[in-house]
Amino acid sequence: MLILGLLVAALAADPAPSGPPPATATVVNVYDGDTLTLSTGDRVRVRNVNTPELKPAEAYGIDARDATRSLVDGKVVTLSYGSTTRDGYGRLLASVSVDGQDLALFLLERGFGHLYVIPPIEQDLAPFIAAQEKARQAKRGIWSNAAYQGVIHITSFHANADGDDRSNINGEYFRLCNMSAQPVDLAAFKLTDISGNTWEFPSVVLPPGNTVKVHSGRGTNQLDDSQQLAIFLQNSGPIWNNQEDRLTIYDRFGKVVDSRAHSVQSSTP
Repeated sequence: MLILGLLVAALAADPAPSGPPPATATVVNVYDGDTLTLSTGDRVRVRNVNTPELKPAEAYGIDARDATRSLVDGKVVTLSYGSTTRDGYGRLLASVSVDGQDLALFLLERGFGHLYVIPPIEQDLAPFIAAQEKARQAKRGIWSNAAYQGVIHITSFHANADGDDRSNINGEYFRLCNMSAQPVDLAAFKLTDISGNTWEFPSVVLPPGNTVKVHSGRGTNQLDDSQQLAIFLQNSGPIWNNQEDRLTIYDRFGKVVDSRAHSVQSSTP
């Protein structure tokens, strides 16, 4: 009976959107600053910007959502795409604009997000970098928060890998984003865990707005910024404690650049 019920529920669920990505559509829901739903049923991850999360709540997350709502909610928007039209979650990866106003630029100018580039880069990023720098210098929005004061920022921290960490060491990872207007070489930085164990970063150059995925285990570094950058800390076992840990990034002078805690109470899937 349970299996039959699950089958009925699955058949009753709304089908996933199919067909070519729409060039225009009406926004019917704004989940957060960089994620919205269209009248076609498609969810959109807005290109070139990353806004604070709502769950768990981050500073200026509500402001970013409300700013996006004020510009596009209930309106017909124009969508444009690169060579990759959907992400790993099936969401459209699109630039979103209404009446000639680009949503990502709108958010960057107000300090409600930072530049976040998903390779391959197929746009002129100069206007986005300039908008971010202007907001950063004025300490608008997120730029008034200590977590965004460094040139690099931890955008996600997956301390607990799927399954057994010992057999999925590279399932432990975090992402760093270059928050500055200039390329940054990670060889100038190091990281520690909550116990003070230290790892040195290899040399990898992060262009503005680009991220690098940092895995705990062994592998070959991917240093070509035409694709997602990835480096491996070459550890033979898991690094992060599944119950509680803290990732801290230091610059060459020993100053904390950014820090992110993990615990079973606060971590997200």
